[in-house]
Amino acid sequence: MNTYEKEQQLFFHTYKRLSLEVDHGEGCYLFTKDGKKYLDMFAGLAVNALGYNHPAIIRAIETQIRKYNHLSNYFIQEPQVLLAEQLLKLSGYEKIFFTNSGTEAIEGALKLVRKWGSTKEKSNVFGMTNGFSGRTMGALSLMDKDKYRAGYGPFLEHCSHIEFNNVESLQKSVDKKTAAVFLEFVQGEGGIVPVTFEFVQALQRLREKFDFLIVADEIQSGILRSGKFFAYQHFTIEPDIVTVAKPIGGGLPLGAILGSHKVAEVWTYGVHGTTFGGNPVACAAGRAVLNALTTQEMQAHINAMSEYLFTKLRSLQEKFPVIKEVRGMGLMIGIELKRESAPVVDAMLAKGVLANSTATTVVRILPPLILSRKEADEFLTIFQEVLNEP
Repeated sequence: MNTYEKEQQLFFHTYKRLSLEVDHGEGCYLFTKDGKKYLDMFAGLAVNALGYNHPAIIRAIETQIRKYNHLSNYFIQEPQVLLAEQLLKLSGYEKIFFTNSGTEAIEGALKLVRKWGSTKEKSNVFGMTNGFSGRTMGALSLMDKDKYRAGYGPFLEHCSHIEFNNVESLQKSVDKKTAAVFLEFVQGEGGIVPVTFEFVQALQRLREKFDFLIVADEIQSGILRSGKFFAYQHFTIEPDIVTVAKPIGGGLPLGAILGSHKVAEVWTYGVHGTTFGGNPVACAAGRAVLNALTTQEMQAHINAMSEYLFTKLRSLQEKFPVIKEVRGMGLMIGIELKRESAPVVDAMLAKGVLANSTATTVVRILPPLILSRKEADEFLTIFQEVLNEP
Protein backbone atom coordinates (compact mmCIF):
# COMPACT_ATOMS: atom_id res chain seq x y z
CA MET A 1 0.00 0.00 0.00
CA ASN A 2 1.51 3.34 -1.06
CA THR A 3 1.19 6.65 0.80
CA TYR A 4 -1.73 7.81 -1.35
CA GLU A 5 -3.67 4.62 -0.60
CA LYS A 6 -2.88 4.90 3.13
CA GLU A 7 -4.20 8.47 3.14
CA GLN A 8 -7.48 7.26 1.67
CA GLN A 9 -7.77 4.70 4.44
CA LEU A 10 -6.72 6.85 7.39
CA PHE A 11 -8.23 10.31 6.88
CA PHE A 12 -11.72 11.75 6.76
CA HIS A 13 -12.36 12.28 3.05
CA THR A 14 -12.35 16.09 3.18
CA TYR A 15 -9.60 16.66 0.62
CA LYS A 16 -9.42 15.47 -2.95
CA ARG A 17 -5.64 15.16 -2.94
CA LEU A 18 -3.33 15.33 -5.93
CA SER A 19 -1.77 11.93 -6.52
CA LEU A 20 1.76 13.33 -6.14
CA GLU A 21 4.23 12.37 -3.43
CA VAL A 22 6.38 15.45 -2.95
CA ASP A 23 9.98 14.89 -1.92
CA HIS A 24 11.17 18.51 -1.72
CA GLY A 25 10.75 21.99 -3.11
CA GLU A 26 13.19 24.54 -4.46
CA GLY A 27 12.24 28.06 -5.49
CA CYS A 28 9.07 27.87 -7.61
CA TYR A 29 9.37 24.11 -8.19
CA LEU A 30 8.26 20.93 -6.42
CA PHE A 31 10.03 17.61 -6.95
CA THR A 32 8.27 14.29 -6.43
CA LYS A 33 9.69 11.04 -5.13
CA ASP A 34 9.61 9.56 -8.63
CA GLY A 35 11.94 12.32 -9.86
CA LYS A 36 9.42 14.57 -11.65
CA LYS A 37 9.60 18.36 -11.51
CA TYR A 38 6.56 20.63 -11.30
CA LEU A 39 6.29 24.40 -11.64
CA ASP A 40 4.02 25.46 -8.77
CA MET A 41 1.71 28.26 -9.86
CA PHE A 42 -0.50 28.30 -6.79
CA ALA A 43 2.18 28.15 -4.09
CA GLY A 44 0.32 26.37 -1.32
CA LEU A 45 -2.72 28.55 -2.15
CA ALA A 46 -0.83 31.84 -1.78
CA VAL A 47 1.12 30.70 1.31
CA ASN A 48 4.61 30.21 -0.15
CA ALA A 49 5.22 33.78 -1.25
CA LEU A 50 9.00 33.19 -1.28
CA GLY A 51 8.70 29.75 -2.85
CA TYR A 52 10.32 26.69 -1.32
CA ASN A 53 13.53 26.30 0.67
CA HIS A 54 14.14 30.04 0.94
CA PRO A 55 17.39 30.52 2.86
CA ALA A 56 16.18 33.50 4.92
CA ILE A 57 13.17 31.57 6.20
CA ILE A 58 15.28 28.51 7.01
CA ARG A 59 17.82 30.62 8.91
CA ALA A 60 15.10 32.34 10.91
CA ILE A 61 13.42 29.04 11.82
CA GLU A 62 16.68 27.33 12.77
CA THR A 63 17.84 30.25 14.91
CA GLN A 64 14.58 30.55 16.82
CA ILE A 65 13.87 26.84 17.32
CA ARG A 66 17.22 26.43 19.07
CA LYS A 67 16.07 29.04 21.61
CA TYR A 68 12.50 27.85 22.24
CA ASN A 69 9.74 26.58 19.97
CA HIS A 70 6.85 27.39 22.34
CA LEU A 71 6.27 29.12 25.65
CA SER A 72 2.72 30.37 26.04
CA ASN A 73 1.08 33.72 25.75
CA TYR A 74 1.67 34.30 29.47
CA PHE A 75 5.19 35.24 28.34
CA ILE A 76 6.41 38.23 26.41
CA GLN A 77 8.10 36.73 23.35
CA GLU A 78 10.57 38.80 21.37
CA PRO A 79 9.73 37.22 17.96
CA GLN A 80 6.07 38.18 18.48
CA VAL A 81 6.90 41.73 19.52
CA LEU A 82 9.30 42.28 16.63
CA LEU A 83 6.85 40.93 14.04
CA ALA A 84 3.99 42.92 15.55
CA GLU A 85 6.06 46.10 15.42
CA GLN A 86 6.95 45.42 11.79
CA LEU A 87 3.37 44.63 10.70
CA LEU A 88 1.87 47.63 12.45
CA LYS A 89 4.49 49.97 11.00
CA LEU A 90 3.92 48.64 7.48
CA SER A 91 0.13 48.65 7.74
CA GLY A 92 -0.50 51.78 9.80
CA TYR A 93 -2.77 49.98 12.28
CA GLU A 94 -2.58 50.37 16.06
CA LYS A 95 -3.09 46.94 17.63
CA ILE A 96 -2.56 43.30 16.68
CA PHE A 97 -3.64 39.85 17.81
CA PHE A 98 -1.86 36.76 16.44
CA THR A 99 -3.80 33.64 15.49
CA ASN A 100 -2.97 30.21 14.07
CA SER A 101 -4.78 30.63 10.76
CA GLY A 102 -6.95 32.77 8.54
CA THR A 103 -10.24 31.30 9.67
CA GLU A 104 -9.25 31.87 13.31
CA ALA A 105 -8.48 35.48 12.41
CA ILE A 106 -12.01 35.78 11.00
CA GLU A 107 -13.47 34.23 14.17
CA GLY A 108 -11.49 36.64 16.32
CA ALA A 109 -12.55 39.57 14.17
CA LEU A 110 -16.20 38.52 14.60
CA LYS A 111 -15.74 38.53 18.38
CA LEU A 112 -14.06 41.93 18.23
CA VAL A 113 -16.93 43.29 16.13
CA ARG A 114 -19.56 41.89 18.49
CA LYS A 115 -17.76 43.30 21.53
CA TRP A 116 -17.49 46.71 19.88
CA GLY A 117 -21.16 46.69 18.87
CA SER A 118 -22.47 45.40 22.21
CA THR A 119 -22.43 48.85 23.79
CA LYS A 120 -23.90 50.55 20.72
CA GLU A 121 -26.95 48.33 20.05
CA LYS A 122 -25.29 47.11 16.87
CA SER A 123 -25.39 43.36 16.25
CA ASN A 124 -25.92 42.77 12.52
CA VAL A 125 -22.91 41.49 10.59
CA PHE A 126 -22.71 41.04 6.82
CA GLY A 127 -20.48 39.00 4.57
CA MET A 128 -20.59 38.90 0.78
CA THR A 129 -22.19 36.50 -1.65
CA ASN A 130 -19.61 34.32 -3.39
CA GLY A 131 -17.12 35.09 -0.62
CA PHE A 132 -14.95 32.69 1.34
CA SER A 133 -14.00 33.27 4.97
CA GLY A 134 -12.96 29.81 6.15
CA ARG A 135 -14.47 26.60 7.50
CA THR A 136 -15.37 27.38 11.11
CA MET A 137 -18.92 28.21 12.20
CA GLY A 138 -18.46 31.96 12.38
CA ALA A 139 -16.74 32.01 9.00
CA LEU A 140 -19.50 29.88 7.47
CA SER A 141 -22.09 32.27 8.90
CA LEU A 142 -20.59 35.03 6.75
CA MET A 143 -20.80 32.94 3.58
CA ASP A 144 -23.66 31.96 1.29
CA LYS A 145 -22.44 28.97 -0.73
CA ASP A 146 -24.26 25.69 -0.07
CA LYS A 147 -21.08 23.89 -1.11
CA TYR A 148 -19.54 24.91 2.22
CA ARG A 149 -22.62 25.42 4.42
CA ALA A 150 -24.93 22.49 3.63
CA GLY A 151 -25.66 20.41 6.70
CA TYR A 152 -23.86 22.64 9.20
CA GLY A 153 -26.66 24.97 10.32
CA PRO A 154 -28.00 26.65 12.29
CA PHE A 155 -25.48 29.44 11.91
CA LEU A 156 -24.75 32.51 14.02
CA GLU A 157 -27.65 34.87 14.55
CA HIS A 158 -27.65 38.33 13.01
CA CYS A 159 -25.28 37.24 10.23
CA SER A 160 -26.36 37.72 6.62
CA HIS A 161 -24.98 38.44 3.15
CA ILE A 162 -24.85 41.36 0.77
CA GLU A 163 -24.66 40.73 -2.96
CA PHE A 164 -21.05 41.37 -3.92
CA ASN A 165 -20.57 44.48 -6.06
CA ASN A 166 -24.30 45.29 -5.91
CA VAL A 167 -24.64 48.83 -4.51
CA GLU A 168 -28.43 48.55 -4.22
CA SER A 169 -28.13 45.37 -2.13
CA LEU A 170 -25.58 47.12 0.09
CA GLN A 171 -27.83 50.15 0.58
CA LYS A 172 -30.85 48.00 1.43
CA SER A 173 -28.92 45.89 3.94
CA VAL A 174 -26.99 48.20 6.24
CA ASP A 175 -28.55 50.51 8.81
CA LYS A 176 -27.98 51.82 12.33
CA LYS A 177 -28.04 48.26 13.74
CA THR A 178 -25.14 47.16 11.52
CA ALA A 179 -22.00 46.28 13.46
CA ALA A 180 -19.75 45.34 10.54
CA VAL A 181 -19.37 44.48 6.88
CA PHE A 182 -16.74 41.85 5.99
CA LEU A 183 -15.23 42.20 2.52
CA GLU A 184 -12.58 40.55 0.38
CA PHE A 185 -11.35 43.31 -1.90
CA VAL A 186 -10.46 40.52 -4.31
CA GLN A 187 -12.55 37.39 -3.87
CA GLY A 188 -10.13 34.47 -4.05
CA GLU A 189 -12.04 31.21 -3.78
CA GLY A 190 -14.89 33.01 -5.54
CA GLY A 191 -12.86 33.21 -8.76
CA ILE A 192 -10.42 36.15 -8.35
CA VAL A 193 -13.11 38.82 -8.64
CA PRO A 194 -12.11 42.36 -7.57
CA VAL A 195 -14.56 44.66 -5.84
CA THR A 196 -15.68 47.67 -7.90
CA PHE A 197 -14.78 51.26 -7.08
CA GLU A 198 -18.50 52.10 -7.00
CA PHE A 199 -19.17 49.47 -4.35
CA VAL A 200 -16.26 50.63 -2.19
CA GLN A 201 -17.35 54.27 -2.45
CA ALA A 202 -20.90 53.36 -1.45
CA LEU A 203 -19.59 51.31 1.48
CA GLN A 204 -17.51 54.24 2.67
CA ARG A 205 -20.46 56.67 2.48
CA LEU A 206 -22.69 54.28 4.42
CA ARG A 207 -20.06 53.78 7.14
CA GLU A 208 -19.97 57.55 7.63
CA LYS A 209 -23.77 57.58 7.89
CA PHE A 210 -24.34 54.55 10.15
CA ASP A 211 -21.01 54.15 12.00
CA PHE A 212 -20.27 50.45 11.45
CA LEU A 213 -16.94 48.65 11.08
CA ILE A 214 -15.39 47.57 7.79
CA VAL A 215 -13.39 44.35 8.06
CA ALA A 216 -10.99 43.72 5.19
CA ASP A 217 -10.31 40.02 4.63
CA GLU A 218 -6.75 40.14 3.27
CA ILE A 219 -5.96 36.52 4.06
CA GLN A 220 -5.28 35.62 0.42
CA SER A 221 -4.82 39.06 -1.13
CA GLY A 222 -2.58 40.61 1.51
CA ILE A 223 1.19 40.94 1.98
CA LEU A 224 2.04 42.15 -1.56
CA ARG A 225 -0.02 39.49 -3.38
CA SER A 226 -2.08 42.24 -5.06
CA GLY A 227 0.94 44.39 -5.86
CA LYS A 228 0.34 46.55 -2.78
CA PHE A 229 0.78 45.54 0.84
CA PHE A 230 -3.01 45.10 1.08
CA ALA A 231 -5.54 44.89 -1.74
CA TYR A 232 -7.75 47.56 -0.15
CA GLN A 233 -4.91 50.04 -0.80
CA HIS A 234 -5.91 50.03 -4.46
CA PHE A 235 -8.95 52.02 -3.26
CA THR A 236 -9.38 55.19 -1.20
CA ILE A 237 -10.65 53.51 1.96
CA GLU A 238 -9.28 52.57 5.38
CA PRO A 239 -10.88 49.47 6.92
CA ASP A 240 -11.25 49.37 10.70
CA ILE A 241 -10.05 45.76 11.01
CA VAL A 242 -7.82 43.69 8.71
CA THR A 243 -7.34 39.92 8.84
CA VAL A 244 -4.16 38.38 7.44
CA ALA A 245 -2.68 34.87 7.26
CA LYS A 246 -1.42 32.61 4.45
CA PRO A 247 2.07 34.01 3.53
CA ILE A 248 2.75 35.75 6.83
CA GLY A 249 4.24 32.68 8.56
CA GLY A 250 6.55 31.65 5.73
CA GLY A 251 4.72 28.31 5.46
CA LEU A 252 4.15 27.88 9.21
CA PRO A 253 0.67 28.37 10.75
CA LEU A 254 0.19 32.05 11.53
CA GLY A 255 -2.48 34.69 11.11
CA ALA A 256 -3.30 38.07 12.60
CA ILE A 257 -6.02 40.59 13.31
CA LEU A 258 -5.04 44.24 12.86
CA GLY A 259 -7.16 46.93 14.48
CA SER A 260 -7.45 50.70 14.03
CA HIS A 261 -7.89 53.24 16.83
CA LYS A 262 -11.63 52.61 16.62
CA VAL A 263 -11.27 49.14 18.15
CA ALA A 264 -7.88 49.47 19.86
CA GLU A 265 -9.31 49.44 23.40
CA VAL A 266 -12.24 47.04 22.91
CA TRP A 267 -10.46 43.92 24.14
CA THR A 268 -9.21 43.82 27.72
CA TYR A 269 -7.27 41.21 29.70
CA GLY A 270 -8.78 37.73 29.53
CA VAL A 271 -11.63 38.35 27.07
CA HIS A 272 -9.89 36.61 24.16
CA GLY A 273 -6.91 34.31 23.79
CA THR A 274 -5.13 31.45 22.06
CA THR A 275 -2.69 28.71 23.03
CA PHE A 276 -0.61 28.53 19.86
CA GLY A 277 -1.36 31.84 18.12
CA GLY A 278 1.82 33.83 17.58
CA ASN A 279 4.10 30.81 17.79
CA PRO A 280 7.65 32.20 18.12
CA VAL A 281 9.09 30.06 15.31
CA ALA A 282 6.30 31.14 12.96
CA CYS A 283 6.79 34.77 13.97
CA ALA A 284 10.53 34.52 13.29
CA ALA A 285 9.73 33.10 9.84
CA GLY A 286 7.21 35.90 9.34
CA ARG A 287 9.88 38.52 9.93
CA ALA A 288 12.03 36.89 7.25
CA VAL A 289 9.08 37.00 4.83
CA LEU A 290 8.43 40.68 5.44
CA ASN A 291 12.12 41.58 5.22
CA ALA A 292 12.34 39.87 1.83
CA LEU A 293 9.10 41.19 0.37
CA THR A 294 9.00 44.79 1.51
CA THR A 295 11.94 46.09 -0.47
CA GLN A 296 11.52 48.46 -3.40
CA GLU A 297 13.21 45.93 -5.68
CA MET A 298 10.83 43.14 -4.71
CA GLN A 299 7.73 45.28 -5.04
CA ALA A 300 8.90 46.47 -8.47
CA HIS A 301 9.48 42.84 -9.46
CA ILE A 302 5.98 41.77 -8.38
CA ASN A 303 4.32 44.56 -10.35
CA ALA A 304 6.51 43.95 -13.42
CA MET A 305 5.69 40.22 -13.40
CA SER A 306 2.01 41.02 -12.93
CA GLU A 307 1.99 43.34 -15.94
CA TYR A 308 3.85 40.76 -18.01
CA LEU A 309 1.46 37.91 -17.16
CA PHE A 310 -1.68 39.99 -17.67
CA THR A 311 -0.39 41.24 -21.05
CA LYS A 312 0.47 37.73 -22.24
CA LEU A 313 -2.76 36.18 -20.94
CA ARG A 314 -4.90 38.83 -22.60
CA SER A 315 -3.07 38.15 -25.84
CA LEU A 316 -3.99 34.49 -25.41
CA GLN A 317 -7.59 35.55 -24.79
CA GLU A 318 -7.66 37.12 -28.26
CA LYS A 319 -6.31 33.90 -29.73
CA PHE A 320 -8.48 31.43 -27.78
CA PRO A 321 -12.22 32.24 -27.59
CA VAL A 322 -12.57 29.73 -24.75
CA ILE A 323 -11.03 32.36 -22.45
CA LYS A 324 -13.91 34.52 -21.25
CA GLU A 325 -11.99 36.93 -19.01
CA VAL A 326 -8.60 37.54 -17.40
CA ARG A 327 -8.86 39.45 -14.13
CA GLY A 328 -7.27 40.07 -10.75
CA MET A 329 -4.54 42.16 -9.15
CA GLY A 330 -0.81 41.70 -8.86
CA LEU A 331 0.05 38.01 -8.87
CA MET A 332 -3.49 37.00 -7.96
CA ILE A 333 -4.93 36.09 -11.36
CA GLY A 334 -8.15 34.43 -12.46
CA ILE A 335 -8.57 33.09 -15.99
CA GLU A 336 -12.27 32.47 -16.49
CA LEU A 337 -13.11 29.96 -19.20
CA LYS A 338 -16.34 29.32 -21.09
CA ARG A 339 -16.22 25.74 -19.83
CA GLU A 340 -15.12 23.90 -16.71
CA SER A 341 -11.55 24.64 -15.69
CA ALA A 342 -10.70 21.35 -13.92
CA PRO A 343 -9.84 19.46 -17.14
CA VAL A 344 -7.46 22.28 -18.15
CA VAL A 345 -5.77 22.17 -14.74
CA ASP A 346 -5.48 18.37 -14.96
CA ALA A 347 -3.91 18.61 -18.43
CA MET A 348 -1.40 21.18 -17.17
CA LEU A 349 -0.52 18.88 -14.25
CA ALA A 350 0.29 16.12 -16.73
CA LYS A 351 2.72 18.52 -18.43
CA GLY A 352 4.45 19.57 -15.19
CA VAL A 353 2.63 22.76 -14.18
CA LEU A 354 0.50 23.05 -11.05
CA ALA A 355 -2.45 25.42 -11.26
CA ASN A 356 -5.73 25.55 -9.36
CA SER A 357 -9.35 25.26 -10.44
CA THR A 358 -11.91 27.31 -8.53
CA ALA A 359 -15.46 28.62 -9.00
CA THR A 360 -16.02 25.80 -11.55
CA THR A 361 -14.76 27.72 -14.59
CA VAL A 362 -11.73 29.66 -13.28
CA VAL A 363 -8.05 28.74 -13.51
CA ARG A 364 -6.58 30.42 -10.42
CA ILE A 365 -2.95 31.53 -10.56
CA LEU A 366 -1.19 32.39 -7.26
CA PRO A 367 2.52 31.83 -7.98
CA PRO A 368 5.35 32.51 -5.56
CA LEU A 369 6.09 36.23 -5.65
CA ILE A 370 9.67 35.40 -6.65
CA LEU A 371 8.43 34.01 -10.01
CA SER A 372 10.89 34.79 -12.81
CA ARG A 373 10.18 35.74 -16.43
CA LYS A 374 11.52 32.36 -17.52
CA GLU A 375 9.15 30.52 -15.18
CA ALA A 376 6.23 32.69 -16.28
CA ASP A 377 7.01 31.78 -19.90
CA GLU A 378 7.11 28.10 -18.96
CA PHE A 379 3.61 28.40 -17.52
CA LEU A 380 2.34 30.37 -20.52
CA THR A 381 3.76 27.83 -22.97
CA ILE A 382 2.12 24.87 -21.22
CA PHE A 383 -1.18 26.74 -20.80
CA GLN A 384 -1.23 27.52 -24.53
CA GLU A 385 -0.39 23.91 -25.39
CA VAL A 386 -3.35 22.72 -23.30
CA LEU A 387 -5.72 25.24 -24.89
CA ASN A 388 -4.60 24.00 -28.30
CA GLU A 389 -5.61 20.45 -27.47
CA PRO A 390 -9.09 19.28 -28.50
